[in-house]
Amino acid sequence: MEASLPPTQVFAAEPGADPVGALASARRPVILAGIAALRLGGGPAISNLAERAGIPVVVSPMAKGVVPEDHPWFAGIVDMACNQVVGELLSEADLVLAVGFDAVELIKPWKVRARVVHIDAVPNTDQIYQAEIEIVGAIGPVVEWLTEQHRSEQRWTLAEVQAHRKRLREAYYQGRVAGRLNPTDVVDVVRAYAPRDAIVTTDVGSHKLLVGQGWTTYEPRTSLMSNGLSSMGFSLPAAIGAKLARPDRPVVCTTGDGGFAMVQGELRLASSLGLGMIVVVFCDGSLNRIELKQMRLGYPSTATRIEGSDIVRLAESMDCYGARVQSTAELEKVLAEADFRRLDRPLVIEATVDPAQYESQY
Repeated sequence: MEASLPPTQVFAAEPGADPVGALASARRPVILAGIAALRLGGGPAISNLAERAGIPVVVSPMAKGVVPEDHPWFAGIVDMACNQVVGELLSEADLVLAVGFDAVELIKPWKVRARVVHIDAVPNTDQIYQAEIEIVGAIGPVVEWLTEQHRSEQRWTLAEVQAHRKRLREAYYQGRVAGRLNPTDVVDVVRAYAPRDAIVTTDVGSHKLLVGQGWTTYEPRTSLMSNGLSSMGFSLPAAIGAKLARPDRPVVCTTGDGGFAMVQGELRLASSLGLGMIVVVFCDGSLNRIELKQMRLGYPSTATRIEGSDIVRLAESMDCYGARVQSTAELEKVLAEADFRRLDRPLVIEATVDPAQYESQY
């Protein structure tokens, strides 16, 4: 027996349009899951629909973890590093199921031209993207209902999604400089040493794009970042809050040297509270995101350079542990000796990175 649609409101731009028919007729559907899907617990239902109908799942940055990023149908994070590759997948779509998606998370404007089915607890009132059909109600039950109604064969193959993920990974490593500590090296090494259940916080800046795409997230609410390119200085206070809320979880703060300079005094608070967390500072000596924009417009670098600071001595002056690394081997040594679950105060790692890779990800 077919399940009935849970209590909802359904709006259609054209008379007779229905979400089941739209999905059945689509040849290349894609799910775009956003922050509301994570907040309202829609992840399991989204995973089930992806598996049943053979639909790749693209996730917005603040919704990282709504679907585990080792799920076979996971297809990347929109509007982070390698966005062109993710955009190519979305450009192939003839139907986008926007599940709990809010365009306020994006840095760049919404550009998908496919038909859209809006599934959320609130109507699509801002119309940043136009939806042919809107289903307003409880996200999880609505997606479960759609899964139960689906009768067509899978539209994509796992091989196609795997090939897409391979292209995404190759793009992620573009611009690496041999013999230097690259931003992706830092992301990869820290993720490899951090426990699977670690919570990561991410500041605003060029490093955010790489952490947002490259840090593998397995659970909801374990990857915390602000929307778009919001105010710098978010990551360290967010990490303190995360550790206070979940003292049982390892917490990793990732931040640039510019954002860190704005809130570095909070280290003293963290140490006084005995918060054992890892603080990784990507040091490139500039407000790199702004500098790249200036370069793109043909302007000289203006008011973007940051004079170097001895972050290790700064950390130690605030009763934290400090370490300085300039290579992958040095970073691995520091993290191998650190006990993520038993630290009694922050460990601050000054990671001197070559910023050249950022330009290729602009």
